[in-house]
Amino acid sequence: MNTATCPLPTGRCADPEFRLTIYEAGHALTARALELKIISVQMFPRPPMLVSEKTFSGNKIGPLVQTLENRVIELFGGQIAETEACSASSCCSGDVSRIDELTRLIVGLSGKSDPESVWFELEDVAESIFKDQRYRDAIIPIAEFLHQKVLDGCDIIEGADLEAELDKYVPKAPKEGRLKKFLSFGR
Repeated sequence: MNTATCPLPTGRCADPEFRLTIYEAGHALTARALELKIISVQMFPRPPMLVSEKTFSGNKIGPLVQTLENRVIELFGGQIAETEACSASSCCSGDVSRIDELTRLIVGLSGKSDPESVWFELEDVAESIFKDQRYRDAIIPIAEFLHQKVLDGCDIIEGADLEAELDKYVPKAPKEGRLKKFLSFGR
């Protein structure tokens, strides 16, 4: 790793286990903003994985594209949370290649202009979620919750437990207009 472009983390962020929980907290917070139901968080030695409800109805391309867009936004959430809490994001994250692949699929399925434009549009949406102070303030407490679960020996954290913790910091909004403040890029 080139430390000139990837500064070494300090403080609690220097603990790789805690840093992964920050990253996962970002995914969870983004999933909350996108109104996705969190099914579980898998905290295995490889990077953790948030499993959220990613379904689409019918045989239409539109709902599939929206599901892919939501996944990209959720993936950006980990890096944004890590940058917010640790002043840098992990280098060489697997999410970057996933985002690249998914933006190319979105372009192919939707006919949108190009992968880079889709990338930046969806990144802007993810960043807009964390402009809300409540989401920024929730990163560390959610990471601490996940970290304690890992210390307690939980490799898989149930979505209901994480959802209950999220409710303390970013309660679900009323049904009407929840996503409108975040999703303004051509939907």
